[in-house]
Amino acid sequence: MKLDSYGIHWFRRDLRLDGNPALAANLKEHQGRVLGLFCFDHKFLSRPDFSVNRFQFFLETMQHLRDDLTQRGGQLLVLDVGPKVAYQQLFDLLTKAGLSIPKTVSWNRDYEPFAVSRDGEMAQWFKKQGVSVLTERDHLIIEPHEIYKGEDPSATYQVFTPFKKRWIEKFATEEVQNRLRAPKLVPFNLTWDRLLGGTVKLEDQLERYSTENRGKVNIKIPESGGAEAMKALHVFKPKVKNYGSTRDIPSLAGTSRFSLFFKNGSLTTSQVIREMRLQNLNQWNDGEAKFVSELIWREFYYYILARNPRVERESFNPLYKDIAWKNNTNWFKAWKEGRTGFPIVDAGMRELNETGWMHNRVRMIVASFLTKDLHIDWRWGEQYFMEKLLDGDLAPNNGGWQWAASTGCDPQPYFRVFNPYLQSQKFDPDGVYIKRYIPELKDCPTKLIHEPPQDLMNRNYPAPIVDHSVQRLEAIALYKFKPPQKT
Repeated sequence: MKLDSYGIHWFRRDLRLDGNPALAANLKEHQGRVLGLFCFDHKFLSRPDFSVNRFQFFLETMQHLRDDLTQRGGQLLVLDVGPKVAYQQLFDLLTKAGLSIPKTVSWNRDYEPFAVSRDGEMAQWFKKQGVSVLTERDHLIIEPHEIYKGEDPSATYQVFTPFKKRWIEKFATEEVQNRLRAPKLVPFNLTWDRLLGGTVKLEDQLERYSTENRGKVNIKIPESGGAEAMKALHVFKPKVKNYGSTRDIPSLAGTSRFSLFFKNGSLTTSQVIREMRLQNLNQWNDGEAKFVSELIWREFYYYILARNPRVERESFNPLYKDIAWKNNTNWFKAWKEGRTGFPIVDAGMRELNETGWMHNRVRMIVASFLTKDLHIDWRWGEQYFMEKLLDGDLAPNNGGWQWAASTGCDPQPYFRVFNPYLQSQKFDPDGVYIKRYIPELKDCPTKLIHEPPQDLMNRNYPAPIVDHSVQRLEAIALYKFKPPQKT
């Protein structure tokens, strides 16, 4: 089939059709003649923080996307090579078959260092091929380059509160409010099969990846895809009014869990704001205001990563770049396995290992414990989280770990050390969450469960591996520094 004008949409972390701005713009430009393409980049798949379980969740989400595309008259092609090789091979095949290459390739922007570099390189390559590039803002509401101090676009906010104030000011503008509207999709009217007409055979690789990876998965993978994301949204919607009081209680289903879908783009913050009718900040109740604040934290961490790519591998605050971490490997092993003798910490790590998820308050507790009690490099914990979390996302994970370790964007640094016993008493007072993941403590009296005495406990549960009061003081000493000398 000879076409003078058609487009390809390059899916990456936007695995949905509805509310997909770059896809919608491409479809409009080419009256529905747009094909879907996904490329497995082996550089990304070989990262040290790669997660088999998260990859399976991603693959299953992609299967839902493929089905959605088929039902709407489109088609997704999945290739087993990185984008540059994939497009080069594809364009060569099309040319040899006497078919035109696409006029436009579209994608939604990303802000991780790897993605920024890749996309810049691909944009230049497409330009050399005579192919137009169409990109749009997608998984953030306000992009990192749009917020800055004063009149200087290079002036970066380094603390959340002033960033949030500026974000909300911009959120209220007509420009940003318009972004929250759902882009309409022109119906698809082109498939790869129709374009190629049997002239060229392209082997889709999605089933092979799914089959090979499924055998490596060691947890139950939750339901995925855009329809499941919207179902989760509607389940959470009536709960948001109580979000401020329930979000920190790990035994309750008080959080949204939208991060599972944000990671692969089967749901975006714009969709959440729109579907939950949160566009008007003057109408937010306390729960809604707190919930939106958490969405802004996510955008803040992407803002920091995009404007300071070095934080992917080093401390944001240069004063804490060279902390002399103790890095006791036996302690790290105990932390990973949930056998530290601190019940709230162990419950969190076991939840992570068994489900691929951890409640946000508990993430803060276990991260503080690793860095401030065990004096282990935050990067060790950050990587372990990325290996295990189904919602493992570079910017929020990095930002959260640096916050816990006091190496990031925080006006209150090293002297903030969570007391795991007090955190446990405050947020899991009856030990419901602890007993859910630590069966050894199921018969422990509630008043003792946060710091169970060994003479009452089953020997299967370990004694505390450190003394918190001692480790707290040593942690503060680790962080002490000499202020920079004035010149």
